[in-house]
Amino acid sequence: MTRKSANEAKPRILIVDDDKEFASALGLLLGKHFHIESAHDGKEALARVDRQGFDAYLLDYDLKSDMDGLEVLQSIRSVDPYVPAIIVTRHDQPETILNAGRLGATDFFSKGSSIELLSHRLKAALEKATAERRNEALQRMADKNCGDFVGQSEVIHQIRADVETVAPTNSTVFITGDSGTGKGVLARLIHTKSKRSGGPFIEINCAAVPEGLVESELFGHEKGSFTGATAARRGCFELAQDGTLFLDEITEMPIHLQPKLLRVLQSGEFNRLGSERVVATNSRIICATNRNADAAVQDGSLREDLFFRINVIRLTIPPLREHPEDIIILARHFIRLKAMEQGKRIPALSKAAESILTGYSWPGNIRELENVMERAIVFCRSGEIGPGLLGSIGEGAGYVTMGWEEARELALNRFERSYLTLVLRLHNGSVSKASKSMGVSRQAIYKAFERTGIDPESFR
Repeated sequence: MTRKSANEAKPRILIVDDDKEFASALGLLLGKHFHIESAHDGKEALARVDRQGFDAYLLDYDLKSDMDGLEVLQSIRSVDPYVPAIIVTRHDQPETILNAGRLGATDFFSKGSSIELLSHRLKAALEKATAERRNEALQRMADKNCGDFVGQSEVIHQIRADVETVAPTNSTVFITGDSGTGKGVLARLIHTKSKRSGGPFIEINCAAVPEGLVESELFGHEKGSFTGATAARRGCFELAQDGTLFLDEITEMPIHLQPKLLRVLQSGEFNRLGSERVVATNSRIICATNRNADAAVQDGSLREDLFFRINVIRLTIPPLREHPEDIIILARHFIRLKAMEQGKRIPALSKAAESILTGYSWPGNIRELENVMERAIVFCRSGEIGPGLLGSIGEGAGYVTMGWEEARELALNRFERSYLTLVLRLHNGSVSKASKSMGVSRQAIYKAFERTGIDPESFR
């Protein structure tokens, strides 16, 4: 079983109270079950939240500083709608409870009440928050409509504006862009904002279906129409009735099937494989490709007449390297999404990690960034994602794009990870022997494991 540090095993709680003696005493009493930190004004509290985030908050309602407790609560809720936030007050007045409840307070605790009661309420609130995050993540995965097309760059703003114009129409849309740029996400967004949003969204990747099955997948087949066709089956055009059919990688469709596709696009009619009966379809078509469509026409892999028919409205998504101002926005979006999926707290992204992410060229585009963030969430054992959790991205980053402090932090992290790895290998994963040979305490070496994401069990 993997050994965890004491702090890692405990939920992280931030007490926000300008009464330092009360905050200190409360922290000592709760310290058995929780890792406690304190902030004594609103500005300090939100700075801590921005750096790393916490599993729960205890907020003084009567906070007398630059911000009161409700203002701090409102700011926290804008970052995480599920994190437990318990209001601590000396006065259980109905107005107090009502005001805090409107802003999303999870619970209330009167100063002077039982600490055991507060501890019990904290544990219950943490369990509920974890369940709510998982439920929302499951719903997102079920719908596959993860919100808007994320980004704040000018080009992304323009794409979103184009979607608002195009979505309500029935026109065919042709989305182009490199692999991993989000063509499928954009297609779903168009469907969601269209008049057909109540209908199905059916997707088929023309490059992923074996050539002999593409016709059946698209148009369906009758029983006995080919070997193995033991029953009639509806194809994607019928399944997408009154909805949207997304044909991804359209340039990979077999050339002999393209005339049949062209017929459907022009007339809205087709035949199932093995049938002479005409079937009418009322589905909106969105196509996409990661290839140069004009070149595909030139080399004969895409019929020119089909190209003219699908190229009604073209939306082009640029590679991520061409809108680097969206990298950190997307990274934080994926951090939040992946943490929710796994029921984990949402960690912060260190400045050094941000520098590495923005300095990388992202040949795999947004999909590669999503995968890097998912890996970081899986191995994150603290409240922050640093360079050591970025895998080969962090290892391959140069220092020239960073300032002195960021470069220093990255260099120290790489040294620490390399040194710990060598020492653990030498002692077959024994933490006791490793800490003794390094001349540091076991507590210090476990903190180093948190920072670097190293699991000593993997060396045994």
